[in-house]
Formats: sequence, structure tokens, C-alpha cells
Amino acid sequence: MSSNPPQQPPGYTPQPPYGQQPYGQPPYGQPGGYPQPAKTNVLAIVGLVLSFFVSLVGLILSIVALVQINGSNGTQKGKGLAIAGIIIGALSMLFTVFALTSQ
Repeated sequence: MSSNPPQQPPGYTPQPPYGQQPYGQPPYGQPGGYPQPAKTNVLAIVGLVLSFFVSLVGLILSIVALVQINGSNGTQKGKGLAIAGIIIGALSMLFTVFALTSQ
């Protein structure tokens, strides 16, 4: 006599071994579906602050920050700061040009 294991009927799928999660659920200890909170873009902050003192640098940094925020797919925030930096930097530059040319 040979010691062959018993044959399973056709179409029979065995039960998964003990310890595995059924239905494709992730095992315990794996990161859940909670997204990380969006972080504020640092260039947006720096661009806004510098737009009051060095308007050209603040304007450029704010534009770069806005491009980065728009391309981040929601992982970065600070779009309002970047837009405010662009507006303040542009107005400050216009005011400076107007003040220098009116003398």
C-alpha cells in the first residue's frame, strides 16, 4: 500500500490557512486608509513675506510655490498664500516703478 494523500473533489478550493485574513483584507498593523494631512508649502510662506520687502524675489517665489501646489495633487496646501504673495509682489513692484518714474 502506498501512502498517497486523499484526493480532493474537482472544483474544491481549500480553506486558507489559519492566521490569514479572508477576503483580501490587510493584516493588522498595516497602515490604514487614512490620508496624511496636507502640508503647507514653505515657498508660499517665504514668498508672501518677501513680497513686502523684496517684491521681485517674493513674486518669483510665490509663482514657483503656486506651480508646486497645483502639481502636488492635494498633498500641499497654501495656494491662497502663494496667490497673495503674487498679488502683493506685483502691486509693490508697480508702486515702486510708478514712484521712481514720477519724480
